[in-house]
Order: sequence, then structure tokens, then C-alpha cells
Amino acid sequence: MKTLVINPGSTSTKVAVFEDDRELARESLAHSKDELSRFKVWTEQLDYRYELVMQFLEHVGYRPQDLSCVMSRGGSPPGIHAGATAVDDRLVDALLNRPLEPHPASLGPVIAAKIAKAAGIPAFVYDPITSDELNPLAKVYGVKGITHNSMCHFLNTHAMGIKLAESLGKDFNTMNILVAHIGGGNSICLWKQGHPEDVVPGDACVFSAERAGFMRSERMVQLVQEYGAETCIKWLHGKGGFVSLLGTNDLREVEKQIESGNNEALLYQKAMAYQLSKCICSLLPAADGKVDGVMITGGGAYWERLTEDIKCRLRFLNIPVYIMPGENEMQALAEGALRVMRGEEAVQRYEG
Repeated sequence: MKTLVINPGSTSTKVAVFEDDRELARESLAHSKDELSRFKVWTEQLDYRYELVMQFLEHVGYRPQDLSCVMSRGGSPPGIHAGATAVDDRLVDALLNRPLEPHPASLGPVIAAKIAKAAGIPAFVYDPITSDELNPLAKVYGVKGITHNSMCHFLNTHAMGIKLAESLGKDFNTMNILVAHIGGGNSICLWKQGHPEDVVPGDACVFSAERAGFMRSERMVQLVQEYGAETCIKWLHGKGGFVSLLGTNDLREVEKQIESGNNEALLYQKAMAYQLSKCICSLLPAADGKVDGVMITGGGAYWERLTEDIKCRLRFLNIPVYIMPGENEMQALAEGALRVMRGEEAVQRYEG
């Protein structure tokens, strides 16, 4: 079974062809600022990115008719569940006209649908960042008509949770696993019986390599008034976290500074571990305290000093803490497609 996997980002589109779960070809199609400058809005990039994906397929020697399905990163559609969802006209319309976060990532499923339709094969998305299966109690906000949402690293936390269950000889859908993703942004998800029951989203979580993390709402309003919304938004995406604290978004560089005797860097590392531990524990009530394990994943899980600190702080829970570093979105998408095509996982229809 051959699957085309599509994962668009702001300045590149990652594409790969898989045979079952084995990668056959991959490329990151870079988009320069000059190339993107001719598009006034992100939706105008559709034909441009589609043509690049088709050129990739031709370059690696495959036709759309050689594929069994197309799997894309999900973008940010409203009202979608975790897992696999078929790409149809309703989902395409939502992605182009009503995305929760206007971003080129939402072009991936549209490109997938276009390729799949021409080849007469199915197209899917898997674990979009806006997957919403939150416990209703977690959604309530103190203003009528406004609710909390669930934007989180669902794709990686789900994939790694499945791998953990397999390694333990258990069924992921019978387990309660707290998964902390540490990377450019940090987030935590409780996967309860196979579903994302509750989350600590990136903007409500701890500072990360390049994000400032959570701030009291009144204090944030004060900061916006003092520094301006544009500056504060940069703190939340790209200019916060270790970028602001130490001038780097590379956690390996932070470790080097600690090893060279930088006590300020050590303080920030310990603060991250301390605050992550608090956030992890905040989701215990959502599982009634019945958790089979805590997992730490993402690129930041390679930082042994950090993960050992977190393990020590969580020791009192008497719950196993598993360290499973890394994230491979393309592999996770391909494995999701394989489960769907083998009939091991049901495909949902988008209701919106």
C-alpha cells in the first residue's frame, strides 16, 4: 500500500511517499519569501503548492494512480475529532473559509483531496491540532458564548501513546496516558481510553524553547497595554521562552551553558521542569487519578537533565514515567493511513 503524505508549513511543504509504514521518498519543498510575497492571502498559495507536490511525485517516479490513498496534516478545521477523518467537500469548505487559525497548513487537505479525486482514491486527515473531544467541564469559560478550545500536539502525542501501549503489550484504547510534548512549544494531553479527554494547550502551558507560555490574564492585558499586542504575540510564538531568557531556541545550547557554570540557565531549566510537573498533575482529576503512565515526548525529551528532574518531581504519584523522545509527523501520518486502510481504525465523516 502506497501513501502520499502532505504536511504544509509556513515556509515549506513536506511531502513523502510510504510503502505501508516504510518511507520510500521524502522532500521538504522550501518556499522563499520572494515566492510567497506574490500571494496576498494564504489561500492563494493553493495552486502553487499543489503544483510543487505534483512535481515531487513525478520526480520520485510515482503517479497519483500508483497510490492507495493520500494523508495530510489536518490544518485547523472547527468541530473535528481526533483520529482519521475523510476529506470531503464539507471539510474543504471549512478549511478554506472557516479555519480556526488561518494558516497554509489548512491547504494540505485541499491538495490531498484534489490529487485523490483525480486518481479515484481516498484522502484523509489525521489528528488536526484543533481536534475537539474535550470533557464538557473543561470547555466552560466565565463569559457567555466563549469556550476553551483544545489546540494541542495531538498527532505526536497520539502516535507515541500508541507506540507505548504496543511496547507494553496493551491496547491504547483501554489505557489512560498523560503525554507531555516538549518542543518549540509545550503541551500536555490526557489520552483517556483512546480519546483526548483534556489538554493543557501550548499557550496555557509552560514556557518552551521559543514561547513565553502561560501568563495571568490580568497581567497579560497589562503587558499588551505596555508593550503592544504585536510584541506580546511574538513572545507567544517565536520570541519568548529560552529565546528571550538566554538568546537561543536550542535546548542543547542551554545544557552547554549549564555545564559551563551558568546558574541562570540552571534556574530556568529547573523552573521549566517544576512548572511542567505542575501542569501534568493538573490533568489527574480528568482521569479520576487513574493513570497508567506519564509520557514525555517531543524533541525536548532528549534533554536528560530536564526529564530526570520531572521524573523526580512526579515520583510521589507512584505512576510510571516513560521517556520517548522525538517527533516524526510524517511517519505518524503514514501509520494512521495504514491503520485506516487495513480496517484497524474507523474513518470519521466531518460534521463541522
